Amino acid sequence: MAGRKYEALKKRKNDTINGAKETIKKFEKVSREAERVSRIAENVSVIIYDLDRQFEQAAKLSGIDINFLFFATALQCIRQYFLTPFGKRLTDKESAKGAHAEEREIFSNFDAENISDHSKRYYASISDIMLNGVPYDTQFGSSDFHLGLSGNAHRFRTLGHDPLFGWIFGTANIMTSTLTNWSFQSYHVKPSAMENGILKPKIVQHADTMLMLEKVIGRSKVEPEALALAVIKQRLHLKSDMFSIAGLPVPGMTVLSPNMAQVLAEHGVDTANMLTVGKQAAYAILINTLIAVIHGLFYEESSGTRNLYDVRTRKILTYSNLIASASNIIAVAVMGTVSAFTSNAELGKNAMQYLDVGGLAVTIYRIVNDKKFIKQVKQEFLEKEFYNLVMGEDIEI
Repeated sequence: MAGRKYEALKKRKNDTINGAKETIKKFEKVSREAERVSRIAENVSVIIYDLDRQFEQAAKLSGIDINFLFFATALQCIRQYFLTPFGKRLTDKESAKGAHAEEREIFSNFDAENISDHSKRYYASISDIMLNGVPYDTQFGSSDFHLGLSGNAHRFRTLGHDPLFGWIFGTANIMTSTLTNWSFQSYHVKPSAMENGILKPKIVQHADTMLMLEKVIGRSKVEPEALALAVIKQRLHLKSDMFSIAGLPVPGMTVLSPNMAQVLAEHGVDTANMLTVGKQAAYAILINTLIAVIHGLFYEESSGTRNLYDVRTRKILTYSNLIASASNIIAVAVMGTVSAFTSNAELGKNAMQYLDVGGLAVTIYRIVNDKKFIKQVKQEFLEKEFYNLVMGEDIEI
């Protein structure tokens, strides 16, 4: 009996000693961890600097990245000077030449048999649609209604010349021999004798805009070929005016303010230039996308995480766009300066033709967007590495 008690006491003593040892080990481990975390806290600035340097090294452009950078820059420069310069402006006659030739070719294939030559109110005959000019070009009689359509002003005060509203009102005007101004007021146009007896289209009377549209809708159902010809006529007329010196207003601007539309066009803000800027931006984005896709195909896990590799891709795109835009601005500025000193106005015009406005907009977007992306990836990298460091094993600092 006494022996069993002794053994029980002995076992309890041993368990107590072993438990104490385990507790001491745990305290020692906690103490080491506390000391390690304390050392990290004391040297946090040094650690962050080191991690920051690690990130910059991992995201640094390599040899193949530099090749991509030069290739992307070359593509952007080729685009600027050969694919997307602003078109040369032509006189009205020169600008309309191609559109008129296309019109003759299209209309020559139209079956002209049994075409009525009779036109009436809100109804232009097929032959009138095909052979006559667009009625919203009419200026004769404008002063009788105080419309102010003289000279180039008519392009900014008639809806037929608006690249947006023109598809509706210009087409309707062609089908009804009418003219609709910027305030949606319509007028009948008919041949009238001038002082020398020659007939010329003249604005002669107020017309009902809503009735005009109703007549067009009704006629389109029974005579769809008239609508088709009018749409073709409208397209070709916009084409003939777009790259002329006067140009066409910014889409929709005619309705807001015809005077502002004209002022903007006189300072280069018109439909043709907007299309060119859009083309510049679209081509720049296309090249960026192409470079990003091809560069992405070269990714290897040994080069780091995908996010870090994407940072290198973004750097290539940002740097190439920045170099191309900067070189373009410098080239245009040099040509402009030479033009001013030599009084060579033609050289100055040529310089502005190559100004890459759309590409510059894409470059600004890339700088802002890519900087934000790189900052986000860097933050995630620092947070992850610092977390691993704090939660890791003993380190030597």
